[in-house]
Amino acid sequence: MNTWEAIFSQSPVNQGYYNGEKLPQAHWDWPKRTWFQSRLNLVRENDRPRLKTGRNLRDAGPMRSM
Repeated sequence: MNTWEAIFSQSPVNQGYYNGEKLPQAHWDWPKRTWFQSRLNLVRENDRPRLKTGRNLRDAGPMRSM
């Protein structure tokens, strides 16, 4: 019997044994307060569209690069 035959023979559709509903629950959540999260928040904050102030881009001064 190959792997797929074993899987299908154990399927509840084929009256096979299946205890998937009785598996232990794993409660997982994303990590909090990590370097990546703080960096992502910083990038999102700096990437928001700015309000127009009426100044031209050439009057804004030198541009910074990362």
